Amino acid sequence: MKEQIAIYLRLSLEDVDKRSGRIKDVSNSIASQRLLINRYLDEAPALSEMPRTEFCDDGFSGTNFDRPDFMRMIDLARKGEIGCIVVKDLSRFGRDYLEVGDYLEHIFPFLGIRFISINDQYDSDRLKGKTIGMDVAFRNLVYDYYSKDLSKKVKSAMGVMQRNCELISCVPYGYKVSPDDKHKLIIDEKTAPTVRRIFTDIISGKSCTAIAKALNEEGVPTPAQQKNIRKSSSVTPQWTHVTIHNLIGNIKYTGVMVNHTRESRFIRDKNQRRLPREEWYIRENAHPAIVTREEYDAAMNAISRRRKSAHSVRSVHDQSDRFYYCGHCGGKLEKANGTVFACRYSRYHDGSPCEAVHWRKSDLEEILFEALKRQIEITKVEARKASNSSKEKSKSLELSLSMLKSQLDTLSREKLTLYEAYHEGKITAEQYLMSKDDLTVKQAGLKAQIEDLEKQLKASVQKKNSAEEQGENASRLSTLTDKELREHLYDAVEKVLVFDGKCVEIVWRFG
Repeated sequence: MKEQIAIYLRLSLEDVDKRSGRIKDVSNSIASQRLLINRYLDEAPALSEMPRTEFCDDGFSGTNFDRPDFMRMIDLARKGEIGCIVVKDLSRFGRDYLEVGDYLEHIFPFLGIRFISINDQYDSDRLKGKTIGMDVAFRNLVYDYYSKDLSKKVKSAMGVMQRNCELISCVPYGYKVSPDDKHKLIIDEKTAPTVRRIFTDIISGKSCTAIAKALNEEGVPTPAQQKNIRKSSSVTPQWTHVTIHNLIGNIKYTGVMVNHTRESRFIRDKNQRRLPREEWYIRENAHPAIVTREEYDAAMNAISRRRKSAHSVRSVHDQSDRFYYCGHCGGKLEKANGTVFACRYSRYHDGSPCEAVHWRKSDLEEILFEALKRQIEITKVEARKASNSSKEKSKSLELSLSMLKSQLDTLSREKLTLYEAYHEGKITAEQYLMSKDDLTVKQAGLKAQIEDLEKQLKASVQKKNSAEEQGENASRLSTLTDKELREHLYDAVEKVLVFDGKCVEIVWRFG
């Protein structure tokens, strides 16, 4: 078995009482799972001394296997860095009957990974080629049906709350949840003035961009910052015209609650469908209003007029525009007048370094084209060097392997000769056993060296093949005419970071 043990922990949002924030079953907490697994490993002689790595997905459903740490663990398992996976029970690993069964019956046995579920008393080492057993399969099926049944109950309860027009989704900026009823909204006196100000400014004729810029200059927290939402993007949260526009379009600011605008077509549906307006659940005076209906209508009319005037001058974007990003803030660039790239976030701050980003797309493409031609030549040279280096290393490793295997064969023959000498009475039993043990130790050492060299040889061959493939790709590109190469320009580009009129960073898709 490989040396590393993976401890997998998972806590679902379903395990937490949303009202109190406490865990329904304390034994399912991350700390309890960790304690149980480590105690089990400490008491297992064959596992206690092996290194352990912990993988934890806190707040992820067991029905979805696209969990960050789970995927990281499986990736390491596929690379051969993990030899054993230990969980508290099968429900922590997953609640999808078919997919869990696939891992237990096919994937883990193929990868040579030992799987242990403590509470289910399941250890794949005890099966050795047999099926997982009716009791484990049935328990796995129960976990799956429990999850589906729970989903139906939750959907039914949510439907009742939607029909009653209670709060079930995110809290709009300017409101907070009532301390007396978590399904009711009350006005947040800290952020509501900002909402009123935005509506007033829009009605008075200010643009969304001008309002966003003023809020950024004053350091007013954005809706994302107010809710402590962490974005995966490197772009710093800030007010934009899109943020302002979305806020203005939210009818909940007039005291109207709107629910059931989207619906899942089936259990575990990742993409909800948008429902027609006649199927929405709408209730007037469901919570205190921040603006009147007249103010809301006036703001919407003002935005509608500006959108109509802006529509006629809107630039046309093609798919290649999506490769260009601002090198300062990380935001995607937009085209002004259909030809010049600029950072849209520079509109929302005075003196921002993003203001220096100003390039014609034709000039950027000319830079990309010349850089690509150089990169192709560099890749051909580097790929050739990497391939030759890997070939030389592979030859050296093959020679070393041949010598070690020859030594191993010699030791095997020595063992046979030793046994014959003992059988013929030339040496005593004590001498035979002592010499045999010495040879066995030497054989084990040679086998370990051979295994290590075989891994190195496999990696070297893979590196050689990868280098040759890159070299072949670069060679094919080098045979293209300039016209053909320009047509395939963006096939080789991952991202273009534009800093100013002098600096551009290109991230290529090949080495």
